[in-house]
Amino acid sequence: MLAGKTLWITRPAGQAESLAVALNAAGARVRQLPMLAITPLVIDETIKANVLALDRYDLLFFISTNAAKLGMALIHDYWPQFPVGVGVYAVGPTTADEIAGFGIRAEYPQQRMSSEALLALDSLHAISGKKALIVRGVGGRELLADALRERGADVDYLELYRRTCPVYDTGELAQLYSEAPPDAVIVTSAEALSNMCGLLESDGLSPADMPLYVSSRRIADLAREKGFAHTVTMPGADDKAIISSLQEFL
Repeated sequence: MLAGKTLWITRPAGQAESLAVALNAAGARVRQLPMLAITPLVIDETIKANVLALDRYDLLFFISTNAAKLGMALIHDYWPQFPVGVGVYAVGPTTADEIAGFGIRAEYPQQRMSSEALLALDSLHAISGKKALIVRGVGGRELLADALRERGADVDYLELYRRTCPVYDTGELAQLYSEAPPDAVIVTSAEALSNMCGLLESDGLSPADMPLYVSSRRIADLAREKGFAHTVTMPGADDKAIISSLQEFL
């Protein structure tokens, strides 16, 4: 069903290999075109102090696979025995899998991968007086922290990386498009979408010509605002959700 289809994957470098292997095995022509670059921060005294104080928190949130990968490695360095009584949450199954690699079970929303879906979990309804730590990159949405504070929680951030736009040669995307227009462009981050729009514009490519597959309604809404005319909203950002959506709609 995917044989001969040209697919652009925009996940950060190093995070699309398993998906690319599965799609190539199905006969697709895969282009890995990262639209987000992840740069870990230097571990300073502030970061170290937050990690050392982990046992003072009741709730620990990882809002991306990058946060889980970097955060759990750092936590493991300082806490070989994970502190008892800390509830761990992930934004989706792929992030939860990263955490599980360290022997820790994370609760996550089953239907959608988003902060909104995370906040809908029953265990997060009555959290007044609890302390929460959100592991993330520098900046980003404040929705999760704001909602937790509204429910009475005390919230801190542990920021471990920066997100930047990868560098492409002028005309590189236009050349790839002229050789084989994509049948699907897979985007799982609002920031990646924004970065891609800038790169498309610089290469004279129209968003309206890009068949977009996104991982949330929020990204779909942003895509429509930016001029994408053909958008499929997938049930999640994990490999299984992406592959099933491609098989259904291509």
